[in-house]
Amino acid sequence: MLGERQKAAVAELAQWWDGLRPGGSGSHAILLAEPAGWGRSTVLDRLPEIIRTDAPTLEVRINGRSLPDGPGLQAAALRGSLLGAGVRRQAAALLCTSRLRGAPRLGAGSLLLAGMAGTISLLQAGLAAAAAGGVADDSPASENGAAARAARVVAAVSASAPALVVIDDADYLEPGLAVTMIENLIDHHDSRVLVVAAVDLGSDLEAALTSRARYGPTAGKVHRAEADPRMGYQSRAELAGELRPHLTPAQAQQLARRTRTFAEIFAADGSEPLP
Repeated sequence: MLGERQKAAVAELAQWWDGLRPGGSGSHAILLAEPAGWGRSTVLDRLPEIIRTDAPTLEVRINGRSLPDGPGLQAAALRGSLLGAGVRRQAAALLCTSRLRGAPRLGAGSLLLAGMAGTISLLQAGLAAAAAGGVADDSPASENGAAARAARVVAAVSASAPALVVIDDADYLEPGLAVTMIENLIDHHDSRVLVVAAVDLGSDLEAALTSRARYGPTAGKVHRAEADPRMGYQSRAELAGELRPHLTPAQAQQLARRTRTFAEIFAADGSEPLP
């Protein structure tokens, strides 16, 4: 179950998806900036269920906590997450159709032309070979890095099938690497990628993305979700009452006193009613 604030956050993210899916508005990154324990993961878990349609859709899920330490290892892990089976199949279909037609046309325009070389390299030469050789990587966070190239592949194929990229605990990513990956996902006007990243309040990653989005190719493409971050005693009591309407106000307040975060309220929701 979700509280009212979490429901509102899911609804806002779903609206962004509905606006992006038909095409024409370009790609966007939405930052869910809330404190740990607010229910960010719960919101991200529900989002794919809400937006799922019969139309082809690509989904990528990245959990920052599960990534290895070090930019190089993180870049390889991000590349693997971005180039999942669905993205590979869509890229292969685009390559096959473009060859049959003699040119990459498919509605992707300049984006597909720009991303075609990287797509061929990653799909035909193999991911391991692309990471170990081929184009030299000055650093994992560079535009020639594995994560940046994989992000451009996702952007290219999203012209034919919109892509949802969900990043939980995004602050665990190396900041420069995260910025490069997200910008390569959203900076093409022909693409249809919605990046939803959960970050902490006052996050360095949020500051970097929003400051860089004041100009350049990502201008107007990075936004902060309008969700109330307060998680004090009264907010916890309200959430307890929303999740467990059978509780009296006194019992909801008692549960609020016994907890410190919304996450603990969600966990307590499955327990026996308070006496």
